[in-house]
Amino acid sequence: MRFSVLGPLRAWRGDEELDLGPRQQRLVLAVLLVRAGQPVPLSELVDALWDEDAPSSAVNVVHRHVGQLRRVLEPDLPLRATGRWLVRDGSGYRLLVDADSTDVLRFRALVVRAAEAAARGGNAEAVAVYVAALRLWRGPCALGLRPSSWADPTFTAVDRECLSAATDAADAALACGLARDVLPTVRAVAARDPLNEELHARLVLLLSASGHQAEALAEYRSTAARLAAELGVDPGPALRDAQRRVLRQQVPIGAPAEAEPPVVRPAQLPRDLSTFSGRDGDLTRMLTALDAADLPMTIALIDGMPGAGKTTVAVRLAYEVANRYPDGQLFVNLRGFDPGGSAVEPAEVLRGFLYALGAPGDRVPADLAEQTGLYRALLRDKRMLVVLDNARDVRQVLPLLPDSPHCLVIATSRNRLTDLVTDEGAHPFTLDPMPVPEARAMVALRLGVARSAREPEAVDRIVAMCGRLPLALAVVAARAATYPDVPLSSIAKELEDAQGSLDAFGFDDTSDLRAVFSWSYRTLTPGSARVFRMLALHWGPDISLAAGASLLGVPPREARAGLAELTRTRLMTEHKPGRYQFHDLVRAYALELGAELDSADERREAESRLLDHLLHSANNIHLLLRGPRPPVPLDDPLPGVTPETARDYDDALAWFGAERHVVESSVATAITHGAPAKACQLALTMQQFYQRHGLHHSWSVVMELGLKAAREAGDRYGEVRAQRSLAGAYYYLADNQRALALLREAEPLIEELGWDSERPYVQRNIADVLSYTGPSGIADYPTALEYYQNALEGHRAMANDHGMALSIEGIGECKLRLGQPEAAIALLTRSAALYREIGDRNGTASSFATLGEAHLVLGRPEIAATHLMAALVLHRGVHERRGEVNDLVLLGDARAALQDLDTARAAWEEALAIMVEHHLTWAGPTGGTPAEIRDRIEGHPSHTP
Repeated sequence: MRFSVLGPLRAWRGDEELDLGPRQQRLVLAVLLVRAGQPVPLSELVDALWDEDAPSSAVNVVHRHVGQLRRVLEPDLPLRATGRWLVRDGSGYRLLVDADSTDVLRFRALVVRAAEAAARGGNAEAVAVYVAALRLWRGPCALGLRPSSWADPTFTAVDRECLSAATDAADAALACGLARDVLPTVRAVAARDPLNEELHARLVLLLSASGHQAEALAEYRSTAARLAAELGVDPGPALRDAQRRVLRQQVPIGAPAEAEPPVVRPAQLPRDLSTFSGRDGDLTRMLTALDAADLPMTIALIDGMPGAGKTTVAVRLAYEVANRYPDGQLFVNLRGFDPGGSAVEPAEVLRGFLYALGAPGDRVPADLAEQTGLYRALLRDKRMLVVLDNARDVRQVLPLLPDSPHCLVIATSRNRLTDLVTDEGAHPFTLDPMPVPEARAMVALRLGVARSAREPEAVDRIVAMCGRLPLALAVVAARAATYPDVPLSSIAKELEDAQGSLDAFGFDDTSDLRAVFSWSYRTLTPGSARVFRMLALHWGPDISLAAGASLLGVPPREARAGLAELTRTRLMTEHKPGRYQFHDLVRAYALELGAELDSADERREAESRLLDHLLHSANNIHLLLRGPRPPVPLDDPLPGVTPETARDYDDALAWFGAERHVVESSVATAITHGAPAKACQLALTMQQFYQRHGLHHSWSVVMELGLKAAREAGDRYGEVRAQRSLAGAYYYLADNQRALALLREAEPLIEELGWDSERPYVQRNIADVLSYTGPSGIADYPTALEYYQNALEGHRAMANDHGMALSIEGIGECKLRLGQPEAAIALLTRSAALYREIGDRNGTASSFATLGEAHLVLGRPEIAATHLMAALVLHRGVHERRGEVNDLVLLGDARAALQDLDTARAAWEEALAIMVEHHLTWAGPTGGTPAEIRDRIEGHPSHTP
């Protein structure tokens, strides 16, 4: 665990940042962190949250926030357990942290160490440690969480520790001539307290000692003006003395007595693009890393796909930070992906850099190692900014790295230069396509706000067709600017008419996207080039390594090698571990190449292998979710296809979660590619995942396609399965009229096929619909009971334990609705036992829930609550959202019957939250609708005062 409160409140478990909950809950954690391992009385936490207006329930609220924080910090913590981080201490709480786990204690430890070094005369050591301490600060303590008169001074006192440390750091630096080392840090801290005379006096002296006399005097004047305007006072002695010393050109204590000789300060940055816009988030991340204390950034490595705007962002970043590097800026385009293949050699770059740094021509050695040595010697005590654009590999970059912690290198590449990260400590930043608002702003900046505002819909269409890629947007904007009288809607239509090809982007030879992409493609090995072309045939939003291997017809190890090369060249991105994706425009380029270089038979066979992989993988894995039902028979997979499997239930859900959009796309694509039978089979594998996660609308859309595919393929068995599944989707959507119509259609088809094993399942489904007619209908329990009994007879004749459990459960529910709770309890106890025997957790949970409801009807709320808690645990284990809602509503009813209204309301509120989060409109006759749950909450005010 790591905690940060010096700035915004944040916490991490390993590399995962935690959601710390609502504002009051975060404030409790912030106060505990500021007290840094010391006990905090409940009264102080109450005062921190409410000041003078605390409600009488305040103590209970604090306890609840503490309980929630414990679960956030330790999600596997057993109920009511204390845990290792947040513990009770007397009448309050204490957070068990140390200097390794929280920034506030680490800061204090560093300040003590720095003060000790300064006391024994080690000012240079003190400066380094003070700077490390101050870089832990990312803004005022507990930024955004200062609500009350008690909490505000507490956090402000911590801020004063920062200001005091900055003042001491400045004194130590001025005493040993290291003003430049602390200047950026002290400047940043001073900006947070513009009226702190002592600190701003030190800033004036630091600026002067760093050779910025004019800026030092400007700092004095601006501080004096603020004091007069806001406090009505003149500068005090410290600030006046600092001004006098600058005016008299007095050298600060400990600084060199003689001025340094003039030096050459190169300024090689290219012109900053006047139409630059967007990338605010990326630039913020880079600047934050530059200011970080725990791992200061000396190399920023910017990678991204062709056309992502890496050079433009690197130049903008360089201009943002240039004032921090007063000794100048070096820039080179390494031409790593030049279409002519002429990447610049490091020796050539070093010669140019050495000349720029003032080295006489006769002193520049010919040997690369000697050039590197001289270059690093010249930069050793400098603060220099070096921009290495368009690097092809690490070999090009290594000789150009300064040997100085005070310089910053900004390198860009299409490749992921991982050796720079692992060996040289580079900070990697990947540029993805621009966010939509930034892409819109870029178009508006290039075409004019008025022209863009007249056709906002056309701008959005252009942004979408360009895939938010800066280069593509620039190409189209240039074309639009050339023809100011042409409506943007016409340009958008031209892009759409290109139908996914790059024809619309060939504006001129310098901006043709095909040419730009080809520079990366030509660097690929033949094997990786084939992988690039073939993977473009994949019709989902991304592709897994396993699916890619099957599409290619090769072992996963071979596919991994090709994918690794594609990600290094940024032609594909591994946006999640083991999952790869194209940018739309790069995929269009790959498809063009494939159509030109690969035969139609090769491409058709690859697509068939991909569909087979998805179908067999989904079929294997969904068997873990559907319970003990006979599998749908499939043909053997094609040669070269290696289907995936899952370890267990949770792994199966995770697979469908990752592949959901790919499978959905594949259902539609299989129909258009002449494989409707496989499209239906693939759609059927999704049912259990949809049902568990409450994705009922998606379920209905996909199964409409599945039913259409079965009918197109003439697959009568598939048609029945699709009708049943689609009826289930409508049933969960509370559209029981359509559900019943589909099931009635299936009945004669089953008779025609003589499909005896399927008949009782359809009868049970019809009974389900008749007994749960939705929020606007009237249940027909007598008729439903007949259907359940017929289904039971059919399943019993085939010794189908699962079908028998389903039917007995349905009969028990009908008995309960018909006013026979004791009979219902006997039946539901039988169904629960059967479900447990066959390992159906969802069925067991459903029986337990209805058992709880029956005991509630009989006035046994304590027994009901026991059954409902067991149901809730099981439903959560199988991720059955609708079941969770039903359990929680009934559990709230049971707790309300026991007069425990606070727990009842908490259960109902959680049920409502699940319905809202998963867009559920109805959770059965007991769970009801969101409005019915709200009525329960509003009708039962809390007992807590």
